[in-house]
Amino acid sequence: MKFSLKHTILLAGLAFALPSCSFFEVENTVDPNNPPLESVLTNASRIQINQLGIGIQSSMRNGRSNYVLVAGSIGREIYNLASTELTWTTELLGTTNGGFSATTLFNGYYSDFAQTRRRAEYFRIAAENSAPGALTDAEKQGIRGFVNTVDAYTLLCMLNMQYKNGVRIKYTDLYSPGDMLKPGPFVSYEDGLKEIRRLLDEGATQLAAGGTAFGFTMTSGYAGFNTPTTYRKFNRALAARTAMYQQDWTGLLSLLSESFFDLNGALTTGPNFTYSTTSGDLTNPQFQQLNTTASPVVPQSLYITQAEAGDTRVTKKVTKRTSSRALNGLIGDYDVSLYASSTAPISIIRNEELILMYAEAMIQTGKLADAVTALDKVRLGAGLKDLATAKPAIVNDKNAMIDELLNQRRYSLFYEGHRWFDMRRYGRLAQLPNDQPTHKVYDQLIRPFAEVQWDAKNPQ
Repeated sequence: MKFSLKHTILLAGLAFALPSCSFFEVENTVDPNNPPLESVLTNASRIQINQLGIGIQSSMRNGRSNYVLVAGSIGREIYNLASTELTWTTELLGTTNGGFSATTLFNGYYSDFAQTRRRAEYFRIAAENSAPGALTDAEKQGIRGFVNTVDAYTLLCMLNMQYKNGVRIKYTDLYSPGDMLKPGPFVSYEDGLKEIRRLLDEGATQLAAGGTAFGFTMTSGYAGFNTPTTYRKFNRALAARTAMYQQDWTGLLSLLSESFFDLNGALTTGPNFTYSTTSGDLTNPQFQQLNTTASPVVPQSLYITQAEAGDTRVTKKVTKRTSSRALNGLIGDYDVSLYASSTAPISIIRNEELILMYAEAMIQTGKLADAVTALDKVRLGAGLKDLATAKPAIVNDKNAMIDELLNQRRYSLFYEGHRWFDMRRYGRLAQLPNDQPTHKVYDQLIRPFAEVQWDAKNPQ
């Protein structure tokens, strides 16, 4: 299903009718081109609820391009050789002694994800206060579970980028006059993860009571995950990902058992963000024409040279350029070619990642034989030999198995927003390459300038 222009317009109107947590100036304005917020926060019709639900699915895609481009650059997976914006190959890679500038463009992901969180909150309120008979009690539960899942997904993305800066976990009470100026304090990374788990657990309970169908249309990217029951499996997969960051290995395994994890299943199974060339919709922001000279995204060279011979993931994800591209001492001999067209879907989370999470939990709990079985599923899927044949010396060595796990995640999840965080959580940022002596690897981004200004103008 394609996203229509009216869904985009409706969500845009909702996003700016009240400020998201990234904005700090509040003005009373009326936009005659968009419906007033009150028209959907109370007595929303089923048609309006449907539009809101589709619109949230559309807005979830926002922020991803900036998110993976920044995380991939700091994680030394890729470089954005943009001649029109040199900060991608200078400031982001650590060449400036003072770190990030206060108004850095690299926090674009933050406002996008923050706006999606706010839009999801509007959706929840609209469903709670919808017109009599517009939604059943079960459908309202399904929407609550959907909103909590969306909130957790976006919050985890924001938290991993901000790390020790933390995030705001509380939103304002839309019914309390003046409360819009107090969105809640920042909490630590650890407390942020706890809140994300809480949101997902609460959402899972709500989805379990959500009946047989959602009260709005799920788009085609969620095929197989488009009912409260099947969407709950997606929720549990995100909870397992969160448990991984918490190093809660027992919890991770329990959550995987409730997800769509299948050790013998297709690696590609999972929900996707979809794109199209339909007017009002988005095209895949990570698709790029090969051999472009404008702003090519190129792999860091070690991704190719350090790969095992015959690894089909490399040949599927990067393509040799007809001529090298050089900028600020960086050389790109290959283009990133993850997506074949501008309408190719992007995986949100898939069975391949779940199998790798299972393998990690097995390693961390000392069940190395089970970890080998899981890693072999991924290796064989990539055209490699099993570990007993290719690397027999490591199968009983926990530390060596962790190395193998991180390497398989590096190649399976290339340029999907994982490598930087994987190396950070294992204390290995110093192992990431620096292609110039002036480069350094950051452990987090700077807190967005708008958030700093918000707190300065509206102290808690």
